[in-house]
Amino acid sequence: MTFDIAAEEMRRLKNEPTDEEKLVLYGLYKQSIHGDIPPEDSYVIPTDDIKAMRKYKAWASRKDAFEWQSQLDSFMFSGQSKASAQEEYVRFAEEMIRRYHRHIHRCKWNSEVWTVDY
Repeated sequence: MTFDIAAEEMRRLKNEPTDEEKLVLYGLYKQSIHGDIPPEDSYVIPTDDIKAMRKYKAWASRKDAFEWQSQLDSFMFSGQSKASAQEEYVRFAEEMIRRYHRHIHRCKWNSEVWTVDY
């Protein structure tokens, strides 16, 4: 499964993941698309909205996830790479699909073509 397909599948789960699982998905998605969260001096921290603050922390936690860089045999002092975050997102999405199942809705579009909405 590719990252794009995994992201689309997460919108179409039959049952809803827990809030913690959603935050993991959010943090991985943001890291996959945008990379490290911007520094605090250029990114407004949502201190008055609890939900927004939890989402901020979920993304920020990816910046703290140091990665082993085998070429230099040392730790990189930047956050999780976009490629690594995408791989982790796909693995986590596959687990969510096993746990919460896909919601598949089939409908007939016309007499010759069938569409499937997941």
